[in-house]
Amino acid sequence: MSIKLFSNTEFLDPQQHRTLRWECLKSSCPNSCCLIPDRTFVVLEEIIGLSRYFPVVITVEVDEEGKEERFLCAYFRLKEDSRGCVYLKDGMGCLLGEEKPYTCKQYPFFIKGNYLAMDLTCPGFSQEKGEPLWDGQHINQRFERQFFAYSLRLQEQRRETEDFVNTLFELNLVVGGKMVYEGLEVTFNMVDEERLYNLPEAVKEELFKSGYMRLIYAHLNSLQNWERLIKKYLSG
Repeated sequence: MSIKLFSNTEFLDPQQHRTLRWECLKSSCPNSCCLIPDRTFVVLEEIIGLSRYFPVVITVEVDEEGKEERFLCAYFRLKEDSRGCVYLKDGMGCLLGEEKPYTCKQYPFFIKGNYLAMDLTCPGFSQEKGEPLWDGQHINQRFERQFFAYSLRLQEQRRETEDFVNTLFELNLVVGGKMVYEGLEVTFNMVDEERLYNLPEAVKEELFKSGYMRLIYAHLNSLQNWERLIKKYLSG
């Protein structure tokens, strides 16, 4: 039976959860959140750093109400690869440390609306082991500093990231791309470099001034990381 992250979430409450504790179970975790997702959404200030490790691509999805959603995603693995993130090493955990995505850094805590919340599908929560979530009426400062700080960054940059992606579509720069390696093909959305080059000079100047051009080329450079994911999958 597959486990879906964020399938059991609750708002943090100083009364209801006053005795609750949490610790990362690392290699002994029965769920292993690093094995479950094949991708995560990212925000603008992450693109350049993550582009060194993951393909960062443009994703379009349609929600239950038929509304189109556009966002940026970093891919951890191919969907068919059950071994989890390419930077997950047995006995060591994540090799990226502080360079991993914000969504990884915040988990299993996050901000929902304007409230602090947690994902109780994570088995690291218990009444007996780990660090207490609360210090009296206040959240444990370590959790606030090491987890919720990244939740806030994700929250704060969502709109800026949406504006960036929408600009790419408005300029008609987004096309379907593919990577073929050792007979295996992956498809994704990307910026067309030729269309980018052929934009009017005034538009390109604005992209430079806004910092968007640097982010676009980080995205394009990140596409070479598909090869790493395919190699891991093929290595069996």
